[in-house]
Amino acid sequence: MTTLAEIPPTTIHSPSAASRITSIALMELRIIFRNKTVLLGAVLMPIAMAVYFYYFGAEQMVDPESTAIMAGLTLMTVALLGVYLTATTTMATRREELFLKRLRSGESSDTVIWLGMLAPIVALVAGQLVIIAVGFGTAGMDAPARPFVVLGVVLGFLALCATAGMLTSIYTPSAAAAQITTLPFFAVVFASFFWTAFDDGVETLARLTPGGALQNLLLAGWGASPLDLSTAGAAAAALLAWIVVPYLVAIRRFRWEKR
Repeated sequence: MTTLAEIPPTTIHSPSAASRITSIALMELRIIFRNKTVLLGAVLMPIAMAVYFYYFGAEQMVDPESTAIMAGLTLMTVALLGVYLTATTTMATRREELFLKRLRSGESSDTVIWLGMLAPIVALVAGQLVIIAVGFGTAGMDAPARPFVVLGVVLGFLALCATAGMLTSIYTPSAAAAQITTLPFFAVVFASFFWTAFDDGVETLARLTPGGALQNLLLAGWGASPLDLSTAGAAAAALLAWIVVPYLVAIRRFRWEKR
């Protein structure tokens, strides 16, 4: 006869942080794919842009500089709409639905919840960019001279849009309000991207803006400008700062419940 003392204790393993992130990400991905508007945009927008560049973009990409600028405009458009706007809207909506509050009442840490919410958005946009890159290549776009620099810039800008979306969502009371609260950052990124094209004597300052850092690094990636510490190094540091600073501010001020 087996006594209770002879029965080995049962060890209960709690899910790891990676499994919790995956679980939240899959849950969020299912919600995204149930939204027909988001789904159509995720599929049709990159295909439409790829087709556009196939038929009309080749004549504009005549040298490394114009190719880098075209790539930057495309990256900004897709990432700001697909990651920044979607992240802002998603966080605001999930807060209003008390979904974030329920997630936080469990065992998942704040970082796990944020990563789980943002990972599917970033992954979806990364897939769109792959499709668009194929369209670029088919249109005759030259491959970047430093592909790892370009890859790092793309991933960095996606992360920038994600953390900026976290921060903006704090001041966004609803999904409808996201159309207004995201406009200032849209304007800053696009304006600073074009600002670097002017020889106005403040190129160093322009390089520290999100759009300026993006353009300088893409130019270096395509070989249109040198890859040195004074220009590309400063731009890389600025891009990293634009990722980290919004995140640090967001984790201090983030709201988990609706007002």
